[in-house]
Amino acid sequence: MLLQFRNFKQLKKLISVLDDARNDIYLLIDRKSRNAPAPAEFSTSFSKLVPVSRIPIYWGDYSQVQAELNLLKAAAPQHYAYYHLLSGLDLPLADQDTIHVFFDAHPGMEFITYSAMGNAKDLRRRVSPHINRKSYRSRKLQDRILMKAQKSLFDLFPFYEKEIPLDRIGYGSNWFSIDDDLAQTIVNEEDRIFKVFGKGYLVDELLVQTAVNMHPEFRDKVYCSKPVHDRPEELQGNLRYINWWDGRPYTWRAGDLDRLKAAREAGHLFSRKFDERVDGKIIELVITQMIGKNI
Repeated sequence: MLLQFRNFKQLKKLISVLDDARNDIYLLIDRKSRNAPAPAEFSTSFSKLVPVSRIPIYWGDYSQVQAELNLLKAAAPQHYAYYHLLSGLDLPLADQDTIHVFFDAHPGMEFITYSAMGNAKDLRRRVSPHINRKSYRSRKLQDRILMKAQKSLFDLFPFYEKEIPLDRIGYGSNWFSIDDDLAQTIVNEEDRIFKVFGKGYLVDELLVQTAVNMHPEFRDKVYCSKPVHDRPEELQGNLRYINWWDGRPYTWRAGDLDRLKAAREAGHLFSRKFDERVDGKIIELVITQMIGKNI
């Protein structure tokens, strides 16, 4: 299990439900996070908990990809059967026995989500060199004007350098459960990944899908390769139930418990997003009623 997050009280609850002798947990905390607890404060009874060196992470910036790569590089020498990328806003929707039985029954499969919402123009924009990558979410007028101007410029004068053919760039959710072969491939191609994505924006949603597209031997191992349109009835291939149709994404509330139970029945083993600052009750309900643990 590979984790990254900033809300530490909620993170401790997530670690507690992942704490299982069959799991090792690799934890990366944003260096910008204030009052971050020492790694020793995140205790486990059964799992090995491995802190990964902190880096500053900026939404929309390559630092998101670097955080994922650092987690994979820390874990890959152990050659795990599966690597599950989670944030602290995630929760499992089932107990660890159920999750391990499922992945044991699907060895070598890749659990990633492709999106049908991308297009060539958007992908070219994403991998083109941006000059304000760390302020993508800025509300400052000058930053918003600069971002809009860059998009227009990229449409008129494509800057994409074809280190990887544009038709091989994949797009979808950045959360994944991948096997050791794919994890090792990604780690070994870190230099090429930086050449392609290092100056782009929102490139975390391109990383794993592009790795699969570049290596055809993995395409046949994708559990569900049908691109999603962000509709509630779809199975999201990474088995994360993420509600994009009610929000960006929607934060679950206590009244959504039945929806989450239905999502589990449909095949989703994880979900996001949960935020105790919005509704802590749903976190308690999922942990006690769906995972079957006391908190």
